[in-house]
Amino acid sequence: MKTPGSRRIKRLMMIMGVSVFPLMSQASGIDGSDVSLKPDSLSSGNSIKVHSHFTWGAEFGTSVDMSGYDSSTFNVDAMVGYRNSYINMLGFGAGVHRSMGSGDNYVPLYVVMRTSFSKIKRLLFMNFKAGYSFNTIGDASTFGDVNASLGVGINLASGKTFQSYLILGYEFRHFNQRNKSKVDISADDVSLVSLSFGVNF
Repeated sequence: MKTPGSRRIKRLMMIMGVSVFPLMSQASGIDGSDVSLKPDSLSSGNSIKVHSHFTWGAEFGTSVDMSGYDSSTFNVDAMVGYRNSYINMLGFGAGVHRSMGSGDNYVPLYVVMRTSFSKIKRLLFMNFKAGYSFNTIGDASTFGDVNASLGVGINLASGKTFQSYLILGYEFRHFNQRNKSKVDISADDVSLVSLSFGVNF
C-alpha cells in the first residue's frame, strides 16, 4: 500500500527528472557549439562543420619497451591526411624512433586514423596506426617488418588553426623468422607503451 510520503517522493523525483533533462540537453548543446575541437571550423548546433578537409600534424613522444629487449625509443612523427566532422585525421604518417640505450633506429611508415566517432565535441578519441617499419638494429643491415599501435587520446588546448592532444597507447613491433636471427631476438613481437604529445593543424 502506497503511503502519502512515498507518493510525495515519487512526485518529487519526477519533477526533478523533468527539470534536469532540459538542463542536461542545454549543457550538451553549449559544450558542442561554443568551442570547436576542429581547426578552421564552425559549429552549428551540436555538430561541427569543417571548412578544409586537408590536415597535417606532428607528434613527439616516447615508447617504453615492456618486453625487456632494451628497445625503448624517443619518437618524432609527422602526418598528413583528410578530415571531416567525424574523423580528426585519416591519412599517412612517417616517423623516426631512436632507441635511447642502443642507438637503434626504427623508421615507420603507416596509415593513421584518429576519431571520436561523433560530430559533437568530445574529450577522448581513438588513435590507430598500422604500417611497415624500416629497422636498423645493431650491426645488422636495414630490414622491414610490421608495426602497429592503438591508443586513447585526450584533447588539450585548441584554437582556430590548431588542436593539441596527448595519446597513451600500446604499440608492437613484429619480427619475422629471418629478421629475428639477424638481431638475436627470440620473441615474434616486442610490446611497448607509448606516450605522445601532438599538434594538429
